[in-house]
Amino acid sequence: MTVLAVLPTSASIAPAQGLALGRRFLLVSWNADGNADDATGPITPSADAELIRPPFTTLSLRTDWGGRRVLAILRAPRDPLAPVHFVAQNRVIAELRAGSGTAELDPAGLLGGLDAVARLRVVRFLFDFACSTPILRGDAGFAALCRRLVLELSPAPSPLAIRAAAGGDLLLCSGALSPRFGDVTGVVVVAPGAVGPAPFDACVGNDAARRGRATLDLLIDRALCAPGNLLVVLGVNGVACRRFPAPPARLPTLTEHLAVQRDAAPALRHYLLRSLAQRGRADASAASAVDEAQALAPLPRRQVADAKRPIGAALDLAIPLADGGLFLAGWIHDPHGLAGGLTVQTPFGGERRLDRFAHRFPRDDVAKLYGGSGLDRSGFVAYLPGAPEGAAALQVSAELHLVSGGAIRLVPPPRPRGQAEARAAVLGSLPPRFATRELLERVIAPAVAPLHAAHLATRAAPELVVFGERLSKPAVSVIIPLYRTLEFLRFQLASFATDPAMAGAELIFVLDSPEQRDEVVHLLRGFHGLYGLPMVLLVQSANFGYSAANNAGVADARAPRLLFLNSDVIPDRAGWLTALVAALDAQAGVGAVGPKLLFDDDSLQHAGLYFERDLQGHWYNHHYFKGLPRDFGPAGLPRAVPGVTGACLLTTRAAYETAGGFCEDYVIGDFEDSDLCLRIRGAGLGIRYVPSVELYHLERRSIGRHQGYTRGVASEYNRWLHSIRWDARMAELMAQPWEADALTVSHPPVTGRKRQGKNR
Repeated sequence: MTVLAVLPTSASIAPAQGLALGRRFLLVSWNADGNADDATGPITPSADAELIRPPFTTLSLRTDWGGRRVLAILRAPRDPLAPVHFVAQNRVIAELRAGSGTAELDPAGLLGGLDAVARLRVVRFLFDFACSTPILRGDAGFAALCRRLVLELSPAPSPLAIRAAAGGDLLLCSGALSPRFGDVTGVVVVAPGAVGPAPFDACVGNDAARRGRATLDLLIDRALCAPGNLLVVLGVNGVACRRFPAPPARLPTLTEHLAVQRDAAPALRHYLLRSLAQRGRADASAASAVDEAQALAPLPRRQVADAKRPIGAALDLAIPLADGGLFLAGWIHDPHGLAGGLTVQTPFGGERRLDRFAHRFPRDDVAKLYGGSGLDRSGFVAYLPGAPEGAAALQVSAELHLVSGGAIRLVPPPRPRGQAEARAAVLGSLPPRFATRELLERVIAPAVAPLHAAHLATRAAPELVVFGERLSKPAVSVIIPLYRTLEFLRFQLASFATDPAMAGAELIFVLDSPEQRDEVVHLLRGFHGLYGLPMVLLVQSANFGYSAANNAGVADARAPRLLFLNSDVIPDRAGWLTALVAALDAQAGVGAVGPKLLFDDDSLQHAGLYFERDLQGHWYNHHYFKGLPRDFGPAGLPRAVPGVTGACLLTTRAAYETAGGFCEDYVIGDFEDSDLCLRIRGAGLGIRYVPSVELYHLERRSIGRHQGYTRGVASEYNRWLHSIRWDARMAELMAQPWEADALTVSHPPVTGRKRQGKNR
């Protein structure tokens, strides 16, 4: 409680009129001399020498006769018989006498003597206080008071038109405003029993069809869009009142409405998507409406690709990311230096600015269009960081700024819906030869990593199909990923069926191309009927890559030893698995072993894996003695090696779990095997090459059918990721002399490194 000191008496105390403002507040007004010295400064209300607690606000207005009208909104005093004093500059300037605060509002008396601008200020004053005072919004008496005041200014409100159902319980309403209305500063709904701010701001634009009238569009809850309710729009230069009609029985969807309006009202589209995204955080139907509107009613693509114009540009790809980042790919033909930066707007109000096109490369298609040589490096890619927005954006728009001050509007196609498709689009956005380390680090990786993680997050438990009776305690679990390539299955399974040592192994196939599910089930069922081999098939819900397929197989495996085997690897002779297991078990501290792998012409494909830098200092994986004859002497020596290929890698479950399994950060299938080997070595375990075990490897047949790999920079991205993680470890390993039985094995000569770059 705050007690006021005894105040000096005033020579002139204005009598105030108190008007009931609901049940708990008063609207008090008094007239004063326009030249009074208390015309400025704060005014404080008190009753019984105690300050009246907030909320409290005042408004001072000039009257037509040169005086001043002061309005105040305050809590009704606890004692309705106590006078209320208004103090300014340490003296009482107005008094509301006891019992005079129960009158009803007289709009004519309140607004009388005020010009149009002052009347607008009174309405805004009243509604601003109501919107900021929840206890007042639900007062039926106050709502009735507001209705009388509004209708005094606008006795016959025009009806709004209800245009579309916008998802859930939201409706899109439209109307028109005077072109002199100015910017909208507030939107209020007046219902019979309540008054309060509209749930969304309004969208105001120009409408040439209405001869300069401004369009008004508003998203509103269906419950508020009821006959009898009023919409009050407060503007810089006026107040507009509109009434809600009864909703029609049949309304178009928002998508249908946007499909018709998409060329005419981009501002409306942005308003709707931004508002729905705001509601979509708590309303699944609104979130679905955002997604549906973007997908089914996209903006038409816009580019400038006319050889007769001095400048051309296009955004071929724009991928907004869940973390707020934005990946761009496109081209700019600007031989005269007319272009400045690029501004990109998301449908939810977000904005990104690209001031410099740092990562450029030639585009043959652009060179052909403009008759150039392709050396102008018109293509570009860029990554722009940003904050996450309220919903997932599928399409953006952009402006290419010109030095003159003009701009060219560009609209790319919608981003690919699936995360894997979006990832593939990023990886395919430039030729691999231009994927520098800096570009991979600053542009490709910030886009690919979150897309890849989002794709992996969509995994469901794989479908399990069992052929025959599973072994309860197999010695080895053989895990074979399948992707597209099935022609070698008959040869691989035939060799397993004729090898007695395979009787103690369980066969687990992991299908990473679920569209082949029925075909593979049919094949394996036939092979099981032919050979009697028990088998398991795990069908992934999508292609999640080599590492994920192997990890899924391990999760279902029952054996203490794990053999990772490619579907294009065929044993040379029976007994190979027994020999490989013996090599793994022969020495303590060995975490993994790998065999000799051969091409179909009997030349060496793999005799252990090692790491080497190229002329630019980048690390690559290589296979010892690749391309040399099968019986090349050093390739026949069992020895420790830095790593072995995942085409045929035997390890223990304990080593696999200690290493953390296959790292799933790599895309599609590359470098995961060497990553696992480096993890196994990091656990203090060794890796050995076993030349006595020979298998044929018809190399990389599956990955060659993955367009996301063959047409983009996936391999470059994986190599970069592998290098930044393991640079120091690879350098340390390759500084060691790799020996076998005290015989130093030198690195192979250059002539022994044919077909480099094929690792598995």
